[in-house]
Amino acid sequence: MRTVELIKIFLASPGDVQTERNYVKEVVATINRTVAQDKNVRLEVKCSENAYPGYGKDGQAIINEQIGKMDEYDLFILIMKDRFGSPTKRHASGTVEEFTLARKAHKERGKPDIWFYSGSMKQDVKKKEDKQQQAKVKGFRTRYINNRYGLFRDYKNPSNFKSQLHEQLTLWLNDYSNKKTRKSTTSKTKTVSPNKKEPIDKTKVANNCNQASLISRKPIKEIKSATNKSKTTAKPKTNNSKSISNSGAWVLLDDNLFETKSVFQDVNRKLILNIPIINSEQETNLRYLQTNHRYGNRLVSYSYQNDASMVQVESIETDSIKGKTSCIVTLKPIQQSNNYNIASYNNYSTEQIAELQIRFLLLNEIQDNQNQANNPMLNYMLTGSSYSTKLEKFIFSDIWKKWKNKPKMFLINARLAAVHLLKSKNIVEHILKFNISLNQNVVSIDFSGKMQNIYANQEPKTLKVKGKCTL
Repeated sequence: MRTVELIKIFLASPGDVQTERNYVKEVVATINRTVAQDKNVRLEVKCSENAYPGYGKDGQAIINEQIGKMDEYDLFILIMKDRFGSPTKRHASGTVEEFTLARKAHKERGKPDIWFYSGSMKQDVKKKEDKQQQAKVKGFRTRYINNRYGLFRDYKNPSNFKSQLHEQLTLWLNDYSNKKTRKSTTSKTKTVSPNKKEPIDKTKVANNCNQASLISRKPIKEIKSATNKSKTTAKPKTNNSKSISNSGAWVLLDDNLFETKSVFQDVNRKLILNIPIINSEQETNLRYLQTNHRYGNRLVSYSYQNDASMVQVESIETDSIKGKTSCIVTLKPIQQSNNYNIASYNNYSTEQIAELQIRFLLLNEIQDNQNQANNPMLNYMLTGSSYSTKLEKFIFSDIWKKWKNKPKMFLINARLAAVHLLKSKNIVEHILKFNISLNQNVVSIDFSGKMQNIYANQEPKTLKVKGKCTL
């Protein structure tokens, strides 16, 4: 019988975001039915509604006692829009009190992770109380930014919030599971101190080497040093495969990779990147992106984690602290016309066309179909060319040449480039999972994403693609 791990989420907000609160529970229920089952976990949301009646203390104190032990939670979700909330005996509002407890627990115990979502405010409010509430929310946002509490997300409306939360919670759950796996693997790996002078059983060392080779190569080296280069004829088998499920802090701007310190999106949806400068070549490549073209600022392709768009570089500012220089890059996303929307064609549905496009882009795969080979329209929908049924330049080919000796960097670059293609061609609107692995010169893909919702009365379709291709 498998063990299912419980992941606890605390939801905090004033009372004007009930729709968003319902969406949190709805998204969690969806993830529990899908992604969570594969990872042997279950998400549980707790909020003020879960507290039962009490007496003798103020309401927030009763909530804190019953469900407010924040170090028991893995994730704290804070939502604010127009209302700040009512003050308690200890803090400016009940929501702020819960946030303060979460911050304290995170500082002391390293959990919960804290997410802050800020909704677009109503314009031209009339009532004095409403104006005061909005002013307090703006003040909280300002303190959040100035005190560098962390990265937060703006959202336009409840539907946009739901979409963001689903994508980000899925990504977080993938990272959470990967961290658990690495921690479990590390705890099971035994190393022998090279300073230990006790007699060594060579047979036991050889067995340990074979066992450690299934986990990582580093423990093997430590065991060899402990044996004082003992003569063992059996060489442990090593697994050369590498795999990633996200691109971490890396961002792809055109064909250049930069590792970021932070990525922030403001209320106007402008992207602000903090990129530490490693060398002059990197700074030159970064500043070249701001070069003006004859007819105005050039467009630059931008890809970060599961997001991608075309952007203009508005500014690049330099910040230097104790000799360490960073560039603060401000990007303005440019709305592109949807000139590559997927449509049904002949006997192919929109979902089938989209899946064929994904297989073509990620796996260099074209169905061996004579009708397709003689069908210029279908070829154009899949490849962008009316004539060729073969990909003349596989998207991973040049990336492989560039990073052939650095497989981890190849995977990061390849994933970000693929995310940009999938988004720019409107094949998927949201990426739910994108695992990419490399074993020698064979790439394996495990992908799932949601298509754009075309019809209001239908749920957007989820596409899943798995496969391998040789570079």
